[in-house]
Amino acid sequence: MVYPEVAQSVGSGLSWLCYRNVTFGGGGMRLTVLIGAMTGDVADVMFHGCTWRDGAVLLLLGNAYDAVGSLNIVVTGNTFRDALLSPEGVFPPHTNITISGNRFTATKLIPRPGLELRRPSCVAMNELAITNDSAVVLSGNVFQTVRASSSAIYFGVIFAASVVALH
Repeated sequence: MVYPEVAQSVGSGLSWLCYRNVTFGGGGMRLTVLIGAMTGDVADVMFHGCTWRDGAVLLLLGNAYDAVGSLNIVVTGNTFRDALLSPEGVFPPHTNITISGNRFTATKLIPRPGLELRRPSCVAMNELAITNDSAVVLSGNVFQTVRASSSAIYFGVIFAASVVALH
C-alpha cells in the first residue's frame, strides 16, 4: 500500500500502533505519531519493514502530558531513502526508543516544518527530552550519505536524564 502525499496524525486514544511493510512517499507525506494522545498503562508503537522515500517524514512527537505509564517505540527493518525520521518532544518516564536494523540514505535536504536543517540528514533529534528509566538506542543501522556536507544524524537540543546509546 502506498500512502499519497498528505500530512496525517495518528495515535489519539490508542495504546498500540503498528505499521508493517507500508510505503510512505512524497515531499508532502508527513506521518505524525501523537504520543501525547495515546493512552494505557503501556503504549507500543512499531514501524517494521516500511519504506520511506522521496521526502517523506516520520515524526514521533512526544508531549509533556502523556497519559501512558510506559512507552515502547520500535523502528526496525525500515528503509529511509531521502526521508527523515524525527523523534521530538518530551517523552514520559519509562520510554524506550529503539531504532535498529534500518537503512538510511540521504542525498538531499528534506524540509520539515519547525526544524531548520542546513544539510541532508537521515535522523533528526531536536528538542528531545527523556527522563526516569528511559533510553534511546540506535543500533545496527546502515547510513549512506553522498555528499561530504551531509550528516547522517542531526542532534539538536537533547535533554536526557537517562541513556542515549549509539552502536
